[in-house]
Amino acid sequence: MATRNEVEKVVAALEGNNFRVRYVEKAADAVSVVLDLIPGGATLERAGSTSVLQVGLLDKLKEKGVEIPKPGEIPGRKDVLLVSTNAVTMDGKLVNLDGMGNRVAGMAHGIGKVILLVGINKIVSDVSEAMERVQKVIAPFHAKNLGLKTPCASTGECTDCDSPMRICNIMTVLHKKPPMTDFTIVLVGEDLGLGWDPAWPRERIERIQTTYQTEIRKVLATLPPRD
Repeated sequence: MATRNEVEKVVAALEGNNFRVRYVEKAADAVSVVLDLIPGGATLERAGSTSVLQVGLLDKLKEKGVEIPKPGEIPGRKDVLLVSTNAVTMDGKLVNLDGMGNRVAGMAHGIGKVILLVGINKIVSDVSEAMERVQKVIAPFHAKNLGLKTPCASTGECTDCDSPMRICNIMTVLHKKPPMTDFTIVLVGEDLGLGWDPAWPRERIERIQTTYQTEIRKVLATLPPRD
C-alpha cells in the first residue's frame, strides 16, 4: 500500500501538472465527490471502467438524472467522461493503453469535463513501470477475462501481437492537463479496478482480481454473444 508520504507526493505532482485532485480515504467518500461533479441531465461517456462499476456510481447517477448509454452504445452528446486510468506516476503523469481509443481520446480532447476515479493501486514510480504493469498485468488479465483470443490471454504477457482482438493499440501519456478540458482526478486510498504489482502480498492481488472479475461478469452478461 502506498504510504501517506507517497500519496502526498503524487497529489502534489498532479496538481503541479495542472490537474485538479480530490483525495479521499474511502471509495464510499469518492461516490459523493463524483456525484457533486456531474450535473443532472448530463450525458455520460463511460468508455469502460471497472473502478466506476465497483463503487456503484452508475445507479446513483441515474437517480440524479444523468443519461448513461448502454455498454457499446455511442451517445450523440458527450458532456462528461467518467473513467479511470491504467497508471499514475509519482511525478504526476497519466499513462494509458487503449484498444479503440475512445477512452484516451476523450481524456485528451473533445469532452469538456473529465473525471478519473483512481484507486491507490494505480500508483507507479514512472512511465516505464506503468508500461510494464500494463503489458504484464493489466492487458493479459483483462483479455483473458473478456474471453478474447489474443496471445496475452494465453501466455499472460504481451507479445506485441497482430490479433484482430488486440486491446492495446493506442498509448497515451498525459504529461500535463489538456488545456481545454475541465479535468478532475478523484484519488482513493483503497484499491479500485485492475492493476497490481506482482510483488504485493497474494491476498491483496487476489482481492483485486476477484472484485474485478465480479464486475466484468456483470458487464458480459449484458452483451450479445460473441461469434
